[in-house]
Amino acid sequence: MRQQDVERQVRRAQQGDARAFERLYDAFYDRVYGFVRSRVPDVETAKDLAATVFIRAWEALPSYDIRGVPFAAWLFRIARNAVIDEYRRMAREVERVSEDDAAMVADAGAVDEAVIARCDAETVRRAVRRLTDEQAAVIALRFFWDMPVTDVAKALGKTEGAVKAMQHRAVRMLARILSEEADGRPE
Repeated sequence: MRQQDVERQVRRAQQGDARAFERLYDAFYDRVYGFVRSRVPDVETAKDLAATVFIRAWEALPSYDIRGVPFAAWLFRIARNAVIDEYRRMAREVERVSEDDAAMVADAGAVDEAVIARCDAETVRRAVRRLTDEQAAVIALRFFWDMPVTDVAKALGKTEGAVKAMQHRAVRMLARILSEEADGRPE
């Protein structure tokens, strides 16, 4: 969706047009989910957090200023805060095993298929989790969200030069981490 279209939909949504917000949801859900999924350990938590991001965005939409930070950057800030809140919640909670996970373990064939299907994506997610929060944010915004450096800088409250430097360091670090994993070296 072009920036002009995003702004038009935001204005309509701010006036209470739920369909306009639905269009924004459709346009940004995959990016939000992808970012959240790269930061949390399981799919269900990522889905829940992505939904939380859009609920918070809907609630805060009246105070969003189109002339300020671009909508995608504003949405990213909400997503980043939701991930931080989730880590705080997880630190206070005992981990539970879901029935689906238990059932999958009971079926060895299903486990093998699931592991093979998720291997590459999980390797990248694990590598991204080893980056600093800011580096992971830059990777997510630049490559998952396809955001220009200018918008990433606004979203993170950094200069464009700082974002470029963080991106460069993050890409180098990811390459090193993935190389180590491919060589079978311990993390």
